[in-house]
Amino acid sequence: MKDYRLILGVTVLLLVVGLSGCQEKSNENGNQQHNTDNKFIGDWEIVSSSPDYETWSFYANGSAKNIQDQEFEGQSMTTIWWFDYTKDNTSVCLSTKNQSSDSSNYSSECFSYSFSENTTRLSLSSNGIVIMDLVKIS
Repeated sequence: MKDYRLILGVTVLLLVVGLSGCQEKSNENGNQQHNTDNKFIGDWEIVSSSPDYETWSFYANGSAKNIQDQEFEGQSMTTIWWFDYTKDNTSVCLSTKNQSSDSSNYSSECFSYSFSENTTRLSLSSNGIVIMDLVKIS
């Protein structure tokens, strides 16, 4: 009887350990969902952008705000740009907000992205070159 309980206990333990990875959510195609939405949301500061200061804010509605504080000929100048953004599991694309694609003010760029340091650091790259290195500020 003792051997039966031991074998049953080990079997249950192996089943629990073996099936513990089966709790992941899946989308309609059965693929694992990689939710990065909440990782992007918030305010980010560009690392080493001195003497200028630049921030990016990503919002849940798919818009992003870029603020650039610059010194130009002894004068402080602040520029604010608004973008729409879309993303998937590997890339984020930014396009100027409220501009048609045939406008001279229209700009669109896609970057591959990666998070590090417990999702408090975000790197945006193009062709393997880091274009923006950001740290989360809120």
